[in-house]
Amino acid sequence: MSRQFWQELLAWATADGTPVANTIAETIIFPDVTIPANYMSGERTLRLRAFGKLSTTLTPTMTFALRWGGVAGVLLATTEPLTMGSTVTNANWDLEALIQARASGSSGSLLVMGVCRVHTAAGTVLVNVFGSAGFAAPAPVMVDLTIDTALSLTADWSAASASNTLTGLLYHLETLN
Repeated sequence: MSRQFWQELLAWATADGTPVANTIAETIIFPDVTIPANYMSGERTLRLRAFGKLSTTLTPTMTFALRWGGVAGVLLATTEPLTMGSTVTNANWDLEALIQARASGSSGSLLVMGVCRVHTAAGTVLVNVFGSAGFAAPAPVMVDLTIDTALSLTADWSAASASNTLTGLLYHLETLN
């Protein structure tokens, strides 16, 4: 019963993202990816994978988010505030999410579920879910799927410090069907 599925890499980073540092403002990690009008239809699913490094002073929190329509757009998914380790230098982080269209059109909806992992100290990994309501079971989010729209992966520090830096190193966005 084939529906002629395929996978295709839609967007990827060829250079490090702009560091998110010395700010408490939600900031885009990698340049936005524009999803074409009506692309997310027929239960299409995208997989987003992002990897990077971070450094801290003291124990700030970091929140990752995925937005539809830029940094001020509709919140599709978020982590809870993740408490970082104290004075961490160049620790790894990664995030993976599936973005599935649940309804099409101008009253479309997207369901996002994923996981985020951050090394908070040597040998210590903090794992957190990534969804529309943080730790709670996610629900589809209503968005207009009939217009070209920016998909944005963001980060937000709880404390501004030049020592609190997060840099995206690798980014892939692929369609799974």
